[in-house]
Amino acid sequence: MIFDFLKKYSEQFDGASHNDARTDVSSSSPSEAERNHSHTSTGKDADRMIRRHLIFHGSVQGVGFRYTAHHLADSLGLTGWVQNEYDGSVSCEVQGPPFVIDEFLQRLNNQRWIRIMDMESETMDVISDEKSFRITY
Repeated sequence: MIFDFLKKYSEQFDGASHNDARTDVSSSSPSEAERNHSHTSTGKDADRMIRRHLIFHGSVQGVGFRYTAHHLADSLGLTGWVQNEYDGSVSCEVQGPPFVIDEFLQRLNNQRWIRIMDMESETMDVISDEKSFRITY
């Protein structure tokens, strides 16, 4: 399930599109190639920074989502912010190398109580002087 989600999410970067995208994460089991995919990267992808605005839908409030996102982002060296929305969703902006953001999303969706059923994603301009990841209210 998460591998299909990450594959769809990663495909957004292949075309370098800046269009809004909506990704359904409730799809079937991963293929053999997806299970064997490594999240390590070398060369220019490792140095390339991107920023994504994400809106998560599902069981994402009241389950430690913001705390977990903050902890994961800090441990992976990502910057940005996360906040609850009035409609029950969670908004997040995350900045870093694409393969690290993919790892962040995979770990976030592997938490016991968090269930991401849908995610909206939009490419943003990088904020070069941002130094940390924070929870906003």
